[in-house]
Amino acid sequence: MHIVFPDGAACMHDPAELDPLRRLGPVDYYDAPPPDKATLIDRLRPAEAVVLDYSEMDAAVLRECKRLRFISFLGIGYASCIDVDEATRRGVAIAYTPDYGATSVAEHALAMILALTRQIGPAFVSFREGRWEPGRFVGTELRGKILGLVGLGPIGREVARLGEGLGMRLYAWTRHASPERAVHGLTFVPLETLFEEADVVSLHLSYRPETHALISRALLERMKPTARFVNTARAKLVDNTALAEILAAGKIAGAAIDVHEEEPPRGEYVFRTLPNVLITPHIGYNTREASANMLRIAIDTVLAYARGERLHVVNDV
Repeated sequence: MHIVFPDGAACMHDPAELDPLRRLGPVDYYDAPPPDKATLIDRLRPAEAVVLDYSEMDAAVLRECKRLRFISFLGIGYASCIDVDEATRRGVAIAYTPDYGATSVAEHALAMILALTRQIGPAFVSFREGRWEPGRFVGTELRGKILGLVGLGPIGREVARLGEGLGMRLYAWTRHASPERAVHGLTFVPLETLFEEADVVSLHLSYRPETHALISRALLERMKPTARFVNTARAKLVDNTALAEILAAGKIAGAAIDVHEEEPPRGEYVFRTLPNVLITPHIGYNTREASANMLRIAIDTVLAYARGERLHVVNDV
């Protein structure tokens, strides 16, 4: 089996980690993303199996991959990068790496919530630039406030645990609510209620066609003027034009964003300029522990496929 890593893998720290795959056949490892689609296609042409980071394998790319039979996506949001319908039509199985970094992303979400509510970013910049303005940065305590969780998968559940530890009241919305999922004393509520009443809204949904722009202008405009919005999930879940306009108008207190529609953003990027926004460059998942989990799970999916088994495969081929 010829295996290709077409765009590197930040989770790979030692070439020896790929030895289990080399026992299956040649492994082509590229240590940087391709500069363009043509280069991506050239890298993919010999592949029977691909371990994909964040390059886009759309229908045009997949049509050029004549030998391809398996893709293992490094992460959760495979639908953001892979044309799942086209891959399925071509008999290409797609696997992903679930639960590799739930703790890491949840802790990053909590860090962003704390940074927002205590104005840590602006205070740091002010102090570093030589000013002393302790009276300017008035914070908000989280104890007793409502944390609204949109999505209750492994990351959402971990954020719920952390929120409970802070003494926050927990609201949640999920497409699959049940009494058994009401962990840490949370209450399931409609999305409209969550956005109306939460002091912090934290987004933890996977991206799928049916969740595209689920967080609409109408929902965002229901938020309280003192509320904050946090997205460590996927940018395409949100009407980001509406979010930027609402933030610019001061209709909500702030937002923290780790995921972006274009990564890295090119040209003018409105969230970079808004003073009430905290942005990070998609690092929520990026811990040593999560990286080790991600690569291990990806390798396991390839090894399982080579044995004729399905591990974390998401499509029916």
